[in-house]
Amino acid sequence: MRIAVFPVLFAALLLTSACSRANQTSGPGTVPAAKASAASPGKPFSLTAEGEAYGLHVTPDYLSFCDRRGGRSLSLLDARESSLERNCAKIEEPNTACSGLALDVAVRASLSEPNDTVDVGGSSFPLRGRVHDCSAEGKVLAVVTGSAVILIDTAKGTATEVSQQGGDRVTLGSGWIAWTDRSKVHGLPLN
Repeated sequence: MRIAVFPVLFAALLLTSACSRANQTSGPGTVPAAKASAASPGKPFSLTAEGEAYGLHVTPDYLSFCDRRGGRSLSLLDARESSLERNCAKIEEPNTACSGLALDVAVRASLSEPNDTVDVGGSSFPLRGRVHDCSAEGKVLAVVTGSAVILIDTAKGTATEVSQQGGDRVTLGSGWIAWTDRSKVHGLPLN
C-alpha cells in the first residue's frame, strides 16, 4: 500500500507545481510581461511598461518602445507584447520646441503663463500646459503637454484633445498616435 500511494502523491505534487508555474506572472524564473489591453484590431490600448517607457516607434503592425527590460514590441493587431532586438540608448531628447519636423512649427511660451501656444499652418493653437514632445506625420501634428495630448490637423486648421492626462513622449505613424506617461504607454488609431 505504501508503494502505490507514494507515486500517486508524487505525481499530484508535480501536477500542482506545474499548474502554479503556468499561472505565475512574476517571480524567480519568470519573465515579467507588460500588461496590455486592447479589445480588437484598431482599438485604443494602454499598457504598463517596466519603469519609464521611451523610444516610441509605430509601424503598420506594431508599436515598439524601450523600458527597463530593453526593446519591446506590441502588436497592434492582437495586443500581444514581446521582446524586440533594438537599440535602447536614451539618446533621443524630447522635442519641446517642435523643431526638425516636416511641418513649420513654432512654440511660443509666455513666462507669466502656464500654457504654450503652437503656431503651425498659419494658425495658432493655445494648449493646456507646456510642450513636452511633438511628432508629425503628413499634415498632422501631435503634441503632448503635462496636461493633455493634442492632435492638430493643419489641413483643416483644427485641434483635438485626445487625452486630458498629458504625458512625456509622443509619436505618430501608420495611422496611430502613441504616447507615454512615465511607465504607461497609450495608443489610439486615427481612423
